[in-house]
Amino acid sequence: MRLNTKIITRRFMLREFLPEDVEQFVAYQTDPAFTIFHHQDELGDAHAQRVFQLFLDWQQSSPRYNYQFAISPLDDGSKLIGSCGIRTDGCVQGEAVFGVELARPYWGRYRYPQEISEALISWAFDELKLSAVIADTAFENTAVARLAESAGFVRTHAGDKQWWHLDRSAWIARGARQAG
Repeated sequence: MRLNTKIITRRFMLREFLPEDVEQFVAYQTDPAFTIFHHQDELGDAHAQRVFQLFLDWQQSSPRYNYQFAISPLDDGSKLIGSCGIRTDGCVQGEAVFGVELARPYWGRYRYPQEISEALISWAFDELKLSAVIADTAFENTAVARLAESAGFVRTHAGDKQWWHLDRSAWIARGARQAG
């Protein structure tokens, strides 16, 4: 059963991946600038194609534990500028791993990741009724660490990566502060 989840922001549509997205996905996933924080086993066309197929397979899962969405500009739903996801598989009940990635030409652009993150986190708390979302970042990726902090995530621990945690109650309180 294929769901057709769409999350609309002011400038973007977060939508289910389509088979025809594969070429654009592989192109940004294999851009050397994009892969700067990736491990050797996460590089190359074959790896990107396997990941893409995994995202398509998740859409068919029932029950569904993982959601990975294509990010498209609102005015061009066929253009892929990145992906974002919420993955509950393997997590403590009520929690999920959160992530956003943008193709290199869209880094540092007009608060794109903030807008996308806010929409996806709100969707996850509202639709999936999560109690918390967690995320990881490479130590060297200071831009993503700043994004996590601006969204209200708290750094919890570090191993080979930094780990972040955001409680539903902190997210709701953040929204109330921004509205007031």
